[in-house]
Amino acid sequence: MNKLLIKNGTVILPQKDRTIEADVLIDDGVIVQIEPGINDGKAEVINASGCLVGPGFINIHVHFREPGEEKKEDLLSGSRAAIKGGFTSVLCMPNTRPPIDSPLVISYLLSRAREIGLVNVFLTAAISLGLEGKAMTDVGLLKNAGAIALSDDGKCVKDSLLLYRLMTYSKYFHMPIILHEEDTDIAGEGQVNEGKMAFKMGYRSLPKVAEDSIIARDLVLAHSTEALVHFTHLSTAMSVKLIEWFQGQGVKVSSDVTPHHLLLDDQSILQYGNQAKVKPPLRDQTDIVALKEGIQRGVIKILASDHAPHTHEDKEGDFNEAAFGISNLEIAVPLYAKALIEDGIINWLDFWKLLSFNPAQFLGLIKKGSLETGMDADITILDPDTHHEVKVNEFVSKGRNCPFDGWQLKGWPVATIVNGKIMMRPS
Repeated sequence: MNKLLIKNGTVILPQKDRTIEADVLIDDGVIVQIEPGINDGKAEVINASGCLVGPGFINIHVHFREPGEEKKEDLLSGSRAAIKGGFTSVLCMPNTRPPIDSPLVISYLLSRAREIGLVNVFLTAAISLGLEGKAMTDVGLLKNAGAIALSDDGKCVKDSLLLYRLMTYSKYFHMPIILHEEDTDIAGEGQVNEGKMAFKMGYRSLPKVAEDSIIARDLVLAHSTEALVHFTHLSTAMSVKLIEWFQGQGVKVSSDVTPHHLLLDDQSILQYGNQAKVKPPLRDQTDIVALKEGIQRGVIKILASDHAPHTHEDKEGDFNEAAFGISNLEIAVPLYAKALIEDGIINWLDFWKLLSFNPAQFLGLIKKGSLETGMDADITILDPDTHHEVKVNEFVSKGRNCPFDGWQLKGWPVATIVNGKIMMRPS
């Protein structure tokens, strides 16, 4: 059966900035009708009464670890986690082993993703060869192979001339650049936010200025080159201020924030220990307030989880030796709901813009991110009133490194539809 009918839901239309009570008819992987009272005897029916029905969520920052670290995550387990989390599309970062810096690696991964066939997998290619920050990759060849963005995520591009040339070059290929901002000279071997907690625990500190100073540099480069630049996992109040000012000057820059940087502060490390060790580190409450205000004002236009799965061994032992990162892909949506919807920061329509419409626009995915006829039938159905307890031992991701175990969260995806196929069904 190629037809699917979603009935009785509240339909989110981010492209029109409104919601309607309507049904959605899908035929052969494409949305063909959106209006109340649709009936089709040949269609499989999903009853979405009491639920929100919107374009599929798109996560522009995930680590699926393949190739090279499949014991942490692979394309299959990562895709399953995405589906369970309500995501229909993901953008994988390039810091694998080997890195995604050649057409051969890109071709292999895209072939694997098609073979698995669960979720739309898109790839970010490395900015520099080997992620070493010394020589620029061949952007044209990487795009031809299927990469849709560029990043050295996990590392900052310290070479200003290399980044300037890349920004200039990237415009001709319409490739957005996603930047991990951290001045390594300032950050050094820093593990946690600079402040009382670091001093009290004797942990090496990673000052906010390590992020702020590099963002300031790269905003100037973006202004000069007019490149499409995106700053990922913002963590400081100053970063928000800097980006907002340059946006006001017409610079084409955007940014995202993770759920953990909205819900946890540096004091959380006292409770969660190694599980709350991330990069950039958890900051303080003033930064959390600034990040939420940045979302409200439209400075931060995208939500991205930075799903970073690790093995148990990676996160155990001495704090200074433990790996950075949180596995969160299948709980990111209710975590964001807790941080933003429950606190009244935004409404569900804006929520969908941040998790679907804006990411699609940023990545140039013209058939995704909107709910209208002719678009790909990538759809997330969410029950805003559903409560569940986070149970890390039930994750389908290989990564169980998560500080949110036991949290009671509200607003979970209940169905995930990719290209017209039901990948997760309402229970």
